[in-house]
Amino acid sequence: MSQASEDARALVARTKLATLATISDDGSPLATLVATADDGTGRPLFLVSGLSEHTRNLRARPRASVLFVDEVRGEGGPMDGLRVTLTGEFQFLSDDEATSAKATFLAHHPDAERYVALPDFTAARLEIETVRYVGGFARAATLRLSEYLSDRKEDR
Repeated sequence: MSQASEDARALVARTKLATLATISDDGSPLATLVATADDGTGRPLFLVSGLSEHTRNLRARPRASVLFVDEVRGEGGPMDGLRVTLTGEFQFLSDDEATSAKATFLAHHPDAERYVALPDFTAARLEIETVRYVGGFARAATLRLSEYLSDRKEDR
């Protein structure tokens, strides 16, 4: 696994909040702040409410992107920080997959316990198609998906 893929996976794994971009009925973009948890393979999990606009958008048009941003450190400012944008298609989970995803999500967000069992909340996962990595100012690349999703221990 390349250093960029390792850095991207680590950022997705440790980030608890990300920016979700969806497309509204009228074709306009909508960016919202969402809680996220890594599923252990680099794919983000979400717990979404049927009452939210982004969930309605995803049900109608499941393609979306999610931006993960690292904390800004040092003198370089925000444009010198690590960022990863994952694009793909949202998959709403059911049955055992949903139960497992909710447990993983709760491990990352214990405060979600108060709403995880409400009937309008659904577990979802982004099935990644593209990984865009920015390692700081003038350090950007599109990562190979097979490398980013690799779970072989010798690659880490």
